[in-house]
Amino acid sequence: MVESNDIGSDDKIDSLIANALNQLSLDERETVYYEMHGVDEIVQETPDLVETSLNRLEFELERIKHTHRKAIAYRMAEEMSPDYVHDQTLRMKFLRSEKFDIQKTSERFIRYFDCKLLFFGKEKLCKDITLQDLDKDDLKSLKAGYMQILPIRDRAGRPVFIALPQRQTFKTPMNKYRSLFYLCETMLDDVETQRRGITFVVYNVGNFVKEKYDSNAMEHTITIQKSLPFKPCSLHYCFNDSGFRFVINIAMHFFGEDFRSRVKLHFGTHLECSYSLMTFGCPVHSLPVSIDGDLKRKAHLEFIRMRYQQEMRLGLPRIVVPTLNDVLFGRGKPYRQHVANIKLHAMMEAELKHEQASSLKGKRLLTIEKLMDGIRNGGGRFLQQDDVGCWVEVDEKAVQEKVGRAFRTHVRSASSGLKQLQKV
Repeated sequence: MVESNDIGSDDKIDSLIANALNQLSLDERETVYYEMHGVDEIVQETPDLVETSLNRLEFELERIKHTHRKAIAYRMAEEMSPDYVHDQTLRMKFLRSEKFDIQKTSERFIRYFDCKLLFFGKEKLCKDITLQDLDKDDLKSLKAGYMQILPIRDRAGRPVFIALPQRQTFKTPMNKYRSLFYLCETMLDDVETQRRGITFVVYNVGNFVKEKYDSNAMEHTITIQKSLPFKPCSLHYCFNDSGFRFVINIAMHFFGEDFRSRVKLHFGTHLECSYSLMTFGCPVHSLPVSIDGDLKRKAHLEFIRMRYQQEMRLGLPRIVVPTLNDVLFGRGKPYRQHVANIKLHAMMEAELKHEQASSLKGKRLLTIEKLMDGIRNGGGRFLQQDDVGCWVEVDEKAVQEKVGRAFRTHVRSASSGLKQLQKV
């Protein structure tokens, strides 16, 4: 693996990252390190904290809305739809993104409406952006697949957003920005994502084409990053052409100190970058690019179809990417290897070791309920994909049947193994 500082010793990327870390306090540096490696602590949202924070946020917004230079869109939205602007669910997204820091939250909340006005106009200022709000050129850009949300979370339970700049295609840059805005806001439908943050990967292994980058790209991308209520835990640049370093250099000068400190460079081939990403818990087997550099769009297009169906079902929960705590019902290797599925089967093995298989028959229902409670107490759900590909929670009776069927299989296997041992 070639180290990033072996390429272009005159560029300043490494020193910018080092300087950014030096500007942080020891506690802040530890926070960055823990978040990048997925071992940070989640803020415990007590009822008192939530109520106090919402009240303080309202007070702060009232204080700055007539003086903040970007508050015109906020005041416009407040006049158009007070219910939307004061919606607690919306405001909680912003509080979580800034770990309940009121000043930072109010700044991001003001910027959010300014950003939405810029990209979507006044008529869409007071609504969540859906696929219906994208025009045909936006949708074409979105479906091109150069920006995707991976179908599997990273080791820390965070969704992974990947951008492949060398694959980008759009009629106008605004098509790209609206697609980016939509995808980022989509990830925030999930409370787990709001709390844990997002892992970002910029993957540029292949031929670097400088002409692919418009002059306003970084400015508008940073505007979205500073406006939407997501917490970027890490940003990984993967590349094998030293020419791409000029893009990173430009980006680093737009980033704030905290964001700069979260940047990690990976220079090398597809395999080398994949191995490097793996050390940070990224699900590299889900990267939408083959070892030969071919773009994979199947999962992405299925995701867009799923989102269309979810957005048509008003009032129902929208599960974007299942969490690591969710048990997934289905067939095949991806289901067997899902973290919570492995955990459930380990719990079944533990129950069998604790009790003889023969003695479980009379209390099997209690054991099944214990297994279900074990998953739910850990924050998990029991999910399956419906006939249009949307993740939905399975009803209680069906969960009992499916868990019970799996447990009976374990019991039969244990009984069969015991009989074989008795014959020896």
